[in-house]
Amino acid sequence: MTFLRKISNFLPDIPKLRYGIYCGTNTKKELLILLSYFFKILFGVKEKQNLIKKFEHQFSKKSKSKYSFTYGSGRMALYSILKTMSIKKGDQVILPAFTCTVVPNAIIYAGARPIYVDIEPKNFNIDVNLIEKKITNKTIAIYVQHTFGISCDMKKINKIAKKHKLKIIEDKAHVFDLKNKQNKNTYASYYSLDHSKIMNTHLGGVATTNNFQVYQKLKKLNKSLFTIGKIGQLRMLLSFILEIIIFNPYLLWMGKPIFLILNYFNILFYFNDELKITKPKYYPCKYSNFLSLVGVNQLKIIEKNISHRVKVSQYLEKKIKWYSLKKNKVSKYSWLRYSFLVKDQEMFIKLFEKKFNLDIWYSSIFEGRSRNYKEIKYKNGSCPVAEYVSKHIVNFPTHIQIPLNTYQKIIKENWNWLRNQINYDKRNSLMLSGEK
Repeated sequence: MTFLRKISNFLPDIPKLRYGIYCGTNTKKELLILLSYFFKILFGVKEKQNLIKKFEHQFSKKSKSKYSFTYGSGRMALYSILKTMSIKKGDQVILPAFTCTVVPNAIIYAGARPIYVDIEPKNFNIDVNLIEKKITNKTIAIYVQHTFGISCDMKKINKIAKKHKLKIIEDKAHVFDLKNKQNKNTYASYYSLDHSKIMNTHLGGVATTNNFQVYQKLKKLNKSLFTIGKIGQLRMLLSFILEIIIFNPYLLWMGKPIFLILNYFNILFYFNDELKITKPKYYPCKYSNFLSLVGVNQLKIIEKNISHRVKVSQYLEKKIKWYSLKKNKVSKYSWLRYSFLVKDQEMFIKLFEKKFNLDIWYSSIFEGRSRNYKEIKYKNGSCPVAEYVSKHIVNFPTHIQIPLNTYQKIIKENWNWLRNQINYDKRNSLMLSGEK
């Protein structure tokens, strides 16, 4: 990014309606909850109830899991799951080479080595046909990421895991499945609740399991979680309150530069550990009571939330046809974003940034890291499909703040340009090369 481009990010846009990816599921009720709790913490009013336990119980019911534990973030939930596995030096975890950098970070923090597998260009999930080639006598688990809310082929993964006696860890940061039962062969799953996900409590994560032994180990580990202090809690609250306000579609034109300035001066609270190769002292930490209140409300509207995402994605799939899914098949997934490949990623962003602040995922093979891949044990060129995808992928947000008719209008206005940009030929050639 050029110096002038960096400076321009700090300048407000022309006042207009514009959609982002953050806080798309939050409500006015949640804003009032947060404002009330801000003053409670400020004046030292102690909460009598253990709101976290209530949220964990309700999360278990909605996610069809027996046991749930909350954490400061999804990555910390993953780390805690890994710590229950008695990892020895040299142990390996297989994962897709198209993910957030915090995923291999957590694996490395836990003492294991990430082993990367290339992805399928049609759904951006791990290429199941390549998994067995990476299994060794040091492999202990397969990490399954349901990218953008599209489920992996769990039948094949279950078969591979059973054959090689491997544990399955499911990354559900992009998905919330209301229709299907938990996979009986999964060791544990985790969800992310950060500000861009299907359920948003600004920060947070949940580990779930149906395995009683895993539950006992997680319960024991939870006793030693780090606690964020009062100042950190206030900053976290202030960050969430400001985000809900400034990321509103009517204010986003000036909200993004305000956000960048506040973040630059370290006023806002986030876990900025993407490039840390050693585990931070606060990691893993506890979830917060006030976030649980928002979480409970998010669970109440989860059906409405996902229903809207499905409707948007049904329309986009009917037009774009990237996934080659019929209408009834689209409804099987929760659709964090609708993603596809284009010939010119930069031109796509320039065209659609008039209506959207897109923040494309993953424009780097490891979101949050664009260099020094050796630090997370990745060898450049080893997963060519994922590397190509990161340079050509684009995605539309699907959250409830964006009306379906907005997409209908935008796609209609830009369809002549867009249909010539969608990179079906490259998708098909990459699929064929992966089958060889």
